[in-house]
Amino acid sequence: MPDKSETKSDDRMLTDSSHPSSEMLRLERICCPLCGSANSTAVQISRDNLCGIVGEFVVERCDACGHRFMNPRPVRECLGACYPEHYGPHQSTPDAVTRPAAAVVSGSNNTNDHSGAGRPLLLRILPLRYVPGLKRLYNWLMDDRSQPLPPVPRMTSPGTAASTVISSSGETSAEGPCALELGCASGQYLVRLQDAGWKAVGIEPGSRPAMMAQQAGLDVHCGTLECCDLPREHFDLVAAWMVFEHIPDVRQTLEGVHDLLKPGGTLLFSIPNAGCWEATFFGRYWYVWELPRHLHHFTPSSIRTLLQQCGFEDIQIAHQRNVSNIVGSVALAILARWPECRFGRWLLRYPDRPTFVTKLLLAPLAHVLAWIRQGGRLTISAHRPLSKNVCMA
Repeated sequence: MPDKSETKSDDRMLTDSSHPSSEMLRLERICCPLCGSANSTAVQISRDNLCGIVGEFVVERCDACGHRFMNPRPVRECLGACYPEHYGPHQSTPDAVTRPAAAVVSGSNNTNDHSGAGRPLLLRILPLRYVPGLKRLYNWLMDDRSQPLPPVPRMTSPGTAASTVISSSGETSAEGPCALELGCASGQYLVRLQDAGWKAVGIEPGSRPAMMAQQAGLDVHCGTLECCDLPREHFDLVAAWMVFEHIPDVRQTLEGVHDLLKPGGTLLFSIPNAGCWEATFFGRYWYVWELPRHLHHFTPSSIRTLLQQCGFEDIQIAHQRNVSNIVGSVALAILARWPECRFGRWLLRYPDRPTFVTKLLLAPLAHVLAWIRQGGRLTISAHRPLSKNVCMA
């Protein structure tokens, strides 16, 4: 790990009069965040293609371990200025938290209501409703593995109808298993966790999305993991969707998550895949360079090594069936040449607001890329080792 005293200020000040939150974006040079090496080579230079923060930003590859990271990067005091109010992932509004958890089958990853008006149009067309296997094919095509919902561990006592909740460490719990989501934005995944029977808590550094989640009745802390006083070995699940690439000291955060998990607890998260073909093919227009917000660009190999070093085991890496990166990258390439192109602007909205028809049409391509392990996004699960032998539910 690089020592903080080795971090050198770049004294580079970026100003953008059209973006008040980025009036003073100061960058600093750093050593490799994963191995601490001071030697790295520039591999990509790009602008902020999504939020318009002025300046050019550099991605470097560590000469020692190969990790790619933004260097120089924003100092911690300026990180908030990289996320304007129109930042896409912060725009969604959580559903009202009013429906009872018992109405949802615990452990189901399918959040679509296939009865009545909730059924997709394709399955509401009368002749198609009775085609054998069509519903199963539809569910398979539309399952992109982006935010799986783990089942609540339960054990039913013989001769009783009630079920007892079993924590990840094998102990019974009256309040049910506890889950924590890092970077929960406005709380849509927290709603799904609560509906499935989890006691869910969220952490969100953005004040606006955190306030939206709190107004929806969700238990959300505004800040970072380091700022929140959470009990050690308390959570059965920690989730983080497209979060770790934003965190300056990702090793420290993973070690903190390891301490928060109960023995046997699960870490479930997603990251962009910088090891696939997309980054090379699209170059500076790759949608998920997303400089200056993405500080790290992980590959399956680098994230596995980091998780092992932080004490995790049973690491499973799945390639998402998701081509949002490709759509966004094509949009950026089009807009770079034709800035007023309406089609390009429509494509650029897709990653944050995917349409049903487009997602369905692109699903076969997404499945093929995931099958050959070239998906642009990864969903990863890892576990904190058990401290003692227990019988898992």
